[in-house]
Amino acid sequence: MDQLLPLPRSCYPSNLVSALRPGKRSIGVMARVNTPSQPMTELYLIQGEMPDTRDLDDARQWVTIYRELVTFADRTLSRLRREKGGNMEADGSNASDADERGIEGHLRRLQARLDFWERRLWELAGLDLDVRRRVLNYAGQRLTLTRREAELLAFLARRPGQFFPATQLVSLAWAAPELSAEQLRTYVVRLRRHLATTGVPARLVSEPRRGYGLVFTA
Repeated sequence: MDQLLPLPRSCYPSNLVSALRPGKRSIGVMARVNTPSQPMTELYLIQGEMPDTRDLDDARQWVTIYRELVTFADRTLSRLRREKGGNMEADGSNASDADERGIEGHLRRLQARLDFWERRLWELAGLDLDVRRRVLNYAGQRLTLTRREAELLAFLARRPGQFFPATQLVSLAWAAPELSAEQLRTYVVRLRRHLATTGVPARLVSEPRRGYGLVFTA
């Protein structure tokens, strides 16, 4: 399996290198790779990462961590490609190819871990959402959603605890920037009602000047 090697500290966002909160694990500590005494067949994980956790809050935290790391690695890769293009125009150099391939591999590994923790979060919450069929299953209940409701729930559930202004959310969740805040609010109210009726352990909340977000409550 590929080893999940950390990039240099300069390649991580500063808010992830510092401690999360007083009493929380430091990202600087977590970013160190586990010792190579593990069997080579095992995937190397960030220190403290336990894939078999039964704690919903742990899964939620790892989704947040890996989404930040994926976002920052993607920005780093884009910046490297821009700089590489400028260098090649200036002197024909192609020296950054190895760096680019290294970051591409790192980004793929981070994305794989993010995908895992998103699935794990939904599993621990007892949720199963089929966006294509627009069906949400929870605790033996089957709820049929509209296309926009399913897409909105899927987008926010992949980003637990993150908030998005209405103008941003209609573009990111639906690719429909022409929709108004009032139209979005209609879908939000209906989705809130669905979640409450089925007892799903999540709330679609709104906060002034921050927007809408999905908060898991179990």
